[in-house]
Amino acid sequence: MSSVKIINLTKSFNNTNVLKNITIDVEEGEFISLLGPSGCGKSTLLKLIAGLLEVDSGDIVFNNESVINILTEKRGAIIVFQDYLLFPHMTVYENIEFGLKMKKVTKDIRSKKVEEILNLVKLKEHKNRYPSQLSGGQQQRVAMARALVLNPRILLLDEPFSNLDINLRNEMREFVLSIQKRLNITTIMVTHNKEEALTMSNRVAVMLDGEIKQFDTPKNLYENPNSIEVANIFGERNYIKGCIEEGIFKSNIISFESNLKKDLKEVNIMIPKENISLYSMDYKEGIEGIIKRKRYAGEKTYYDIQVKDIVLKAISNNDIYKEQDKVKIVIKSKNTVYFR
Repeated sequence: MSSVKIINLTKSFNNTNVLKNITIDVEEGEFISLLGPSGCGKSTLLKLIAGLLEVDSGDIVFNNESVINILTEKRGAIIVFQDYLLFPHMTVYENIEFGLKMKKVTKDIRSKKVEEILNLVKLKEHKNRYPSQLSGGQQQRVAMARALVLNPRILLLDEPFSNLDINLRNEMREFVLSIQKRLNITTIMVTHNKEEALTMSNRVAVMLDGEIKQFDTPKNLYENPNSIEVANIFGERNYIKGCIEEGIFKSNIISFESNLKKDLKEVNIMIPKENISLYSMDYKEGIEGIIKRKRYAGEKTYYDIQVKDIVLKAISNNDIYKEQDKVKIVIKSKNTVYFR
C-alpha cells in the first residue's frame, strides 16, 4: 500500500501535448478514478505511473519517494489492461504464477501465494483451465489475481469492465471493490463510464484535453461541478441564462432569491433533470410547458419539455404524460450552481 503524488507531470507525442501539468495526490488505500472521454490522456497517465512510458517533465512519488528513475518491474505499480492479456497456452494457475517465476520466487512460496490468491478471487476450481475455457468475468478475475499475487503497492486498472455485458459488469464492480477494500490497496482506475466512477470511487479526477479539470468526491462533482464542461461529463443538464439583480436571479422563465448578492448582467444556472417535477395543468403552481419528447426507461421516464424558447430535460417516476401534453413544471432552485 502506498500514497501517490503526481507533480506537474507532462507528456507529449509528436509535438502534441497529451498531458499538461498534471498534479494529483492519492492517499494510501484510496480508490480514485480518472474519468473522461477517449483521447483525454487517462491511459497515458496510468502508463506513466506504471513506468511503461517515460516522463517528459514533472515527478511521480510513492510514499515520499520519487519513482521516475525506478524500473517498471521494481516500482510496485501493477496495471491490469482492459483486454486482460492472459497467456492462452497457460492454465489459470500458470498465468497467475508467471510473475512470481519472473521474480525467481521459490516454488514452495509460489505455490502458497497462488493458492491464496485463487481462494481470494474464487477461482480455485478453475485453476487447471485455459483462458479460452473461461467466461469474460472469470478471465478478468485471473488478470486481477495475476496482479495481486505480486503484492503491488499500487493497483492500476485500465477500463476494466469495458468488455463485459451490463449484468456481468455490475457483478465485477462489486467484486473489484470487495477485493480492494479487503486488501486496502491504493487503486487508480481509468474509465469513461460516469456510473462506474461515481459508485466505486472515493474521489474522481475529471480529465479533458490532457488536463485535470476537477478532482473531488463523487457527490461534489455531481452536485457542484466547477464548470459547464465538467457538469456535462455527468450527463445532460439544464442551463438557464439570466442575470442577478439585487440578490434575485431573473430569467424569462423563472426568478428566485439567489445566494449570489453581486449584480451580474449574465449568468447561467445549472438545473439537474431530477430537480424538475411535472404536474397536471390544474396544479396551482408551476410554469406551463409542452412535452416534446418522452423516453420510457423502466423505473424512470425521461421528458423533454418546451418552456417558452428553451427545452428543459426532466426525469420522473411518473409515466402518465404523453408527447404534446401540456404540463406544469416546478423547478427546485435550492443549491443552484452558477456559471458565469
